Amino acid sequence: MVKFDHEFVGREALEKIAKNPRRTKVTLALDSQDVMQAMGTMFDKGPRAKFFEFPSAVYATWPYDKVVKNGKTIGISTWVGYSSNEGKMLTLAILDQEHANMGSEVTFVWGEQPGTGSKPTVESHVQKKIRAVVSPVPYSEVAREAYRTT
Repeated sequence: MVKFDHEFVGREALEKIAKNPRRTKVTLALDSQDVMQAMGTMFDKGPRAKFFEFPSAVYATWPYDKVVKNGKTIGISTWVGYSSNEGKMLTLAILDQEHANMGSEVTFVWGEQPGTGSKPTVESHVQKKIRAVVSPVPYSEVAREAYRTT
């Protein structure tokens, strides 16, 4: 995201960071059964999961839902949405390098963390853990293979 074609304060430090990135952008393919279970809470009287809106379930200007593995936070999800082409709920996520292997299983934690305040446009909800598989960006094989060059 940073171009090094000109001089600027901090360039040397950012060039070092760019050579060894700590995180990688990936797609998370959410487990359909877990998503349907979370959506089913919309009809319960008790605590509900954060509402999923279709096709895009983004509930804030900059949502940051955490991604965990073995109880440790390994990254964040910045967008959630349904792909009708793929028939899947997907997220764009930034994960620590060591957990960004394609096919790895992680847990997407949907919704705001309790006690972090409230947004007037976000309904009261509880967090819901949803299994996910680390997948490529873009998710669609056609888009990866035919739309862009590497």
